[in-house]
Amino acid sequence: MKKFLILLIVLVGAIALTGCKKNVFDAEFEIISVADLKAEQEINISFRVPSGIISTALTTLLEDFKIEWPNINVELIAESGGYGDVRKLTILDLNNGIGPTMVIGYPDHFAEYFSGNHLINLQNFIESDLEGVGEDDDFVLSDFLESYLNENRIADEGDDLYGLPFNKSTEVMIYNKTFFEHMNYTVPTTWDEVKTLSKKILVDVAAGKADNVIVFGEGEKKPSQYLADGMFVPIAYDSTSNAIITASRQWGGVYTERENIEKGYAVFNNDKVKEALTFFQGMANDGLFAVAETFGESYASNAFKLIKCVMTIGSSAGVGYNVPEGNKFQIGVAPIPYHDANAKYVIQQGTNIAILGQSTNTQRSAAWQLIRFLLSSENTAKFAMATGGYLPVRKSSYETAAYQDYLTNPPVDKINHSMSANVGLQYRNTYNFFVDVAFVGSSAIRDAVGSMFSAIIVNKKDITKAIQDTLNELGPKYQK
Repeated sequence: MKKFLILLIVLVGAIALTGCKKNVFDAEFEIISVADLKAEQEINISFRVPSGIISTALTTLLEDFKIEWPNINVELIAESGGYGDVRKLTILDLNNGIGPTMVIGYPDHFAEYFSGNHLINLQNFIESDLEGVGEDDDFVLSDFLESYLNENRIADEGDDLYGLPFNKSTEVMIYNKTFFEHMNYTVPTTWDEVKTLSKKILVDVAAGKADNVIVFGEGEKKPSQYLADGMFVPIAYDSTSNAIITASRQWGGVYTERENIEKGYAVFNNDKVKEALTFFQGMANDGLFAVAETFGESYASNAFKLIKCVMTIGSSAGVGYNVPEGNKFQIGVAPIPYHDANAKYVIQQGTNIAILGQSTNTQRSAAWQLIRFLLSSENTAKFAMATGGYLPVRKSSYETAAYQDYLTNPPVDKINHSMSANVGLQYRNTYNFFVDVAFVGSSAIRDAVGSMFSAIIVNKKDITKAIQDTLNELGPKYQK
């Protein structure tokens, strides 16, 4: 196979990839038929993912794949540092002219790979008329959630797919069901309802009405004691970045704009975003709202389990972390609150799967067969059930007998994740899944606004100043 020159530059102070804007592999792309792939004695491919629950679930599925494709050896490269290390190590490999055959990552990760001419255009496979390669009864693009597909259409022109959805999650509201039932509360659906209920919760907790909801162990503080210590807040938000990004959408504001894959802007200095930030800062100032940092934590789950808060918003994949030891109380899972009934937005999270260019045509074709296998209706449902709060990426997966049973009659150890999955299903009909269009550097803006939100909520920083300081820190590169 002809070798292609790929310009790879390591920037001072950061790892980056550069290149032209088109896919250089298309011209020499050759798809190997299923028959020819099966005739190969041995094909070796590699797949880089984070370690933990994802790699564990994949290991089981790969055993099934090996039965169907005994001549394809899949090396699962499980990185212990999470998605960030998957990105960093993949870029380092690509800069050295090597790399895994396949990788999972967020849209902004894929933007970097695409910019360096390292992503294979999957449209080559999708549009193929070879049996068992292109779209057919078992692999139909229309069966995927459209919003999941859209975030993989990252080129400046056209609708080609450079990735496909793999492990997807979203945000949900977890609440102390035992507490709510004892106090006869109704689960709020809007942010105004959250504010009203939170005020009542503070009054009831101060009066000691919540202290007998559960049996507290020796040395454990009760909600009224936490409140007296200034450590009780009705609702907390895990991700400060998601909080402001979602609020921007719900309040009708704009967060980022993209000019092209290489260039995007921070445009959150607008009245709608300021209105949203004013709402949440007001809640925080009244002792009604917090972020994980308020409790000195990275996530609010520990505070929730100690009943320092009774509602928290976090990932559907992380619902299990909010379950207290010994099931001291039951949890409930509900959709996140919305601001406007006409703008019910909820962020779509999780990663996508892609094939990288540092591979032979045979390896790429083998990798595509693995993608088809993993993203079958049955297997994406299996993966979702095995990993807990992740959601199937295909509509038909929800209709499989196994997943229907998971939704309606889950095993005891999956009850909480099943509640999360049911909310995900509810979202499909009542909310708008969204993700802001990725570009090289969009993750820097995401991190910056997360820190800004913390400063506004925790440190009570003036909103106008916080916005301007954040824009200054980002620098002219991200100014429109």
